[in-house]
Amino acid sequence: MGLKSMFDKIRILVGYDESPQSKNAVKEAITIARCFSGFTKVVYVYGEGMEGKAETAVIEVKEKLKKAEVEYDVSLVLGSNPAKALLIIAKQENFALIVVGSRGLGNTLSMLLGSVSKQIVANAHCNVLVVKD
Repeated sequence: MGLKSMFDKIRILVGYDESPQSKNAVKEAITIARCFSGFTKVVYVYGEGMEGKAETAVIEVKEKLKKAEVEYDVSLVLGSNPAKALLIIAKQENFALIVVGSRGLGNTLSMLLGSVSKQIVANAHCNVLVVKD
């Protein structure tokens, strides 16, 4: 089986938190999706009372995905454990690849702290791409 058929129509899940690393993760996911006619789902995990901020945070991402002309979905998820949220979605929705930044904003709103990418790498049922700076 060639690389193309192995990844054709690949389903890619991306963790996003507005950090430069997560923006790079979205870029990488788009590149892969375009090469392999893939579907990309971007997930932003937000804390209690932060829904407005989360909605604003994903506007730029939606524009990037639309412009790239890839099949996509952007999802806001209320939660305090981004790694767990991404792992559950990846398994339930049968994603083949999880793409995350190597580290995130590093505050309580952060989506991709270094520990989050480590937890995902350690516990994912599928391949994980950790995007460096």
